[in-house]
Amino acid sequence: IFLTYLYKIIIKIHIFAVSYVKLIHGLIITAIYFLYTERRITMKKMPKEQRTPFKELSLGQKFSYIFGYYKYYMLAALIVIVAVGSTVYYHYKNYYESVCSIYVADGKISGYFDRTDAISTGFTSYLGIDGKRHQVEIDYNNSLIVQPMDNEAAVARTKMITKASVGDVDGYLANRDYITFFSTDAEPFLCDLREILTEEELNKIGEDNIVYYTMKDGTSIPVAVSLLNTPLKKDTDLTMSDPCYGVVVTATNHDNAVAFIKYAFGL
Repeated sequence: IFLTYLYKIIIKIHIFAVSYVKLIHGLIITAIYFLYTERRITMKKMPKEQRTPFKELSLGQKFSYIFGYYKYYMLAALIVIVAVGSTVYYHYKNYYESVCSIYVADGKISGYFDRTDAISTGFTSYLGIDGKRHQVEIDYNNSLIVQPMDNEAAVARTKMITKASVGDVDGYLANRDYITFFSTDAEPFLCDLREILTEEELNKIGEDNIVYYTMKDGTSIPVAVSLLNTPLKKDTDLTMSDPCYGVVVTATNHDNAVAFIKYAFGL
């Protein structure tokens, strides 16, 4: 499944690149064709004895001559410059650095599609970042609930595993029933809260808000916190009955992922 997912991404990038190159190539070839055609027509219309040597032309005639013969080359060059410039500008305008990436399973909130939701904007302010060049990424477009004749859950599962394997996800937000969905005895997937929070912070969070993963030998590991009694649930329209959050063990932005817990509980 992972290889299929990766293959599809590579194919899409390849198709876009090939299409872009073909477009530029076609525009240049078209411009050269028109230039060649017009030059032949012009040369045929002008008798040989009337062709004045270039050095004998006036300055205005020289500009007119150059423009007349090379305007399609100029047009082709302009098209290339505009195309490359637009690509560079688009990349620059849309470039940002993700300071915390949170994967949400089966949850939505008003404004989630353009990152104006209360959780994204609130956490952005908490971190003291501008929300432009540095952004909090909260991905609400995932569902792990299996539906008949639908592979969305499989895609969402593969997406999470892939992102976690390359350190591209920092936090995991899901209902209590799914918060340990990716955890196993061999790989807990989520960080042990005792290793990322102080004893004082854990006491402030409260035992009732701690979620455990229980191994086959009976060992329980605190891996997540319930946000049910926090403003993130009580003061927003987050569509999750008991939202729980944990820090992914492979998190690139580990400190900010931990900071989300402190933000939620006002620590």
